[in-house]
Amino acid sequence: MKIVVDTQNEPERYWGKFYSNRNAPSIGRYPTEWVVRTLAGGNYPDIKIDKNHYRGSRILDMGCGDGRNLPLLLDLGFDVHACEISQDIVGSLEALAENLHWPVNFSVGQNNRLSYPNCYFDYMLCCSSCYYLNGSTTWGEVLTEFARVIKPGGLLIVNFPDEDNAVLGNSIRQPDGSLLITSDPFSLRNGSRFVVPNTTEDISSLLSPQFNVLATGHQKDNYYGLHVSGYLAVAQRTAI
Repeated sequence: MKIVVDTQNEPERYWGKFYSNRNAPSIGRYPTEWVVRTLAGGNYPDIKIDKNHYRGSRILDMGCGDGRNLPLLLDLGFDVHACEISQDIVGSLEALAENLHWPVNFSVGQNNRLSYPNCYFDYMLCCSSCYYLNGSTTWGEVLTEFARVIKPGGLLIVNFPDEDNAVLGNSIRQPDGSLLITSDPFSLRNGSRFVVPNTTEDISSLLSPQFNVLATGHQKDNYYGLHVSGYLAVAQRTAI
């Protein structure tokens, strides 16, 4: 029988320790490639985002991690807000932002529980964060919370792993369709459940009816033996 070391009973503690051990000079300096391509890249055949609307628009970097995407969002002209799952992580990010003169508004929150008013954001970015289901969290709760804080017509920019992703090796299918992580190469996500689409059509099903998928993509990379693959999506909040 496989033994799962559950780091998700106290995700705040495990992720806080992970980020505190990162190489401080590099934190928050290097944005994720697919985010750069989606928000700041050239014209791709299947997606057209009007960058003229960025300046002054409110965006949430939901689960911002070490803050790597924050400089990009600021450079694009957004009014940037960001959240993470514990005050310890947020405190470190606030100190980093103060040191680097980033005008970012931080808060503590999770994908199913955000401390913002209804219809508050024009954009939401979920870079490796939307698909976590910790404890008894359901995907329906996550989607409902996203829909609550995003304005009608606002954009949700997300990614999902696929089943070939290294994090999902030896994962166990759960009754709700999610995958239980058992063999995370970094030992951070074991015991957590992931929402994992198998096709681009699955993404439309996952995000409806609150969101209409405008474009999808797929990445498949091998970083020196670490296989990273998954789906990308841009979706629009439907009218309430």
